[in-house]
Parts: sequence; C-alpha cells; structure tokens
Amino acid sequence: MTKIVGSMNTHPPSRVAIIALMMSVLTVVVVIMSTIGFRMELWGYGSSLKILRVAVFGGVTAIVLSIIGIALTWPGRDRRGLVISIAALLIIGPTLVTPLYWNYSKSKLPPIQDTSTDLETPPVFWDAPTSRVYPGTAAAKQQLAAYPDIQPLTISNTIGQVFNQAVSLVHERGWKLVAAEFEEGRIEATVTTFWYGFKDDVVIRLTEVDTGVRVDMRSASRFGSGGDGGSNANRIRGFLATLQKQVVQ
Repeated sequence: MTKIVGSMNTHPPSRVAIIALMMSVLTVVVVIMSTIGFRMELWGYGSSLKILRVAVFGGVTAIVLSIIGIALTWPGRDRRGLVISIAALLIIGPTLVTPLYWNYSKSKLPPIQDTSTDLETPPVFWDAPTSRVYPGTAAAKQQLAAYPDIQPLTISNTIGQVFNQAVSLVHERGWKLVAAEFEEGRIEATVTTFWYGFKDDVVIRLTEVDTGVRVDMRSASRFGSGGDGGSNANRIRGFLATLQKQVVQ
C-alpha cells in the first residue's frame, strides 16, 4: 500500500508567538489583580499604581513580541503560530487602552479634581459625606482653559419635568442618590468609579430662568491628587447631553 502523506504543516510553532501569548495573559491577570488587591485593601493606591506600571511594561513587551511573531509566522514562513500571535495582540491591546489613556490624560490635562458648569457660584454640596470646598480661582482658570465646553444647560421645560428626569437619569447611570430636594432644586449623588471603586460626588442645581430651566452641575473626586484625567468633565458632559435629549423627547 502506498502511504499518503498529508500536507499538514509540520514546522515547529514559533517560541516568540507562544511567549507573546503568555505575556499577554499574564499582563491581563496582573492588571486585574492590581485593582482587586486595592479594593480588598491588600495594598494601597501607590502600590497598585506600581503594579500597574509593571503590567503596562509587560504589555508593551507583549505587543512587540506579538508583532514579531506575526512577521515570523506569516504564511510562507517556516514557523507556525500566526493565530497565536494575533490572539496575543487582540488580548493585550484592549487591556492597555485604559491605563495608557489615563496616563496620557494625566500628563496633558490640568491637575484639578473638581469641575463645575458655574465657576463663579458653583453648586454647593450639602449632603455629601465629605466636606466639599470649591478650590477657587486658580482651579477655575485651569478648567476654563482645558474644558471651555463645560457650561450650564438651559432647557425650555418646566422645572418639575427637568427635576424628575434628572433624578431618573441618576438612577439609570447606577449612581447612588444622596439627596433630591425639589424645593431647593438640588440633587446630590455618589458615583463609584469602575476600576478602583473610588467615590466621586455630584451635585445638580436647577434654577428657573426666563427661557426655561438652567441646569448647573458639579462633579468632584474624593480621592487622589494631581488631577482626575478629565473624568469629572466627561461625567458632566455626558450627563447633561443625555438629560437634554431625554427631556426634549
């Protein structure tokens, strides 16, 4: 009988591709553990950041190895492992987006952690569990330069409609409602951040004006120093944009 030999590729798998995949998976595990350890109070925020930096270094190395692995295992080469290299790249890519973006934001944005649509008379926190004193003129100037679009929102509806929709939106976003004082036109809430579980405070102030209802909003971080990476500005921007869409429907 004639033995039929298949055309299966018998070349050995690329070690570079295998190492890239292993480093990608390990980086994901380290990133997750840095957060879980902080939330479980196994280590502090500073230690968590150090662990995260190590993970980022490992992740960048994994990306480089993945690209090299793809080049070495491209069809026609004498090594297998193209799928492994691509998988490693797909695993590590999204994992590094958040820490790299955060680091970029911290370096480019002003060191403020309290953002408001009204810089002259910011909404006041009355029920927030921690004291909130607005940082003052210096922070206001930095905010205006970095986030000129953070402005009050005016909606041509009744204050009752806007108030109810704002409270509803707070619940939709998973924020913890702290106060909802209709007579005062004030709503307060606590936001828990995704990665580290930090607590941020939000206050919304509604004021009747000739053209409808003016909505002011302030968002402040309780924890950390050196800036929020734009998270408070993004929170205000997103909330007011959604509120406007929902109320006018």
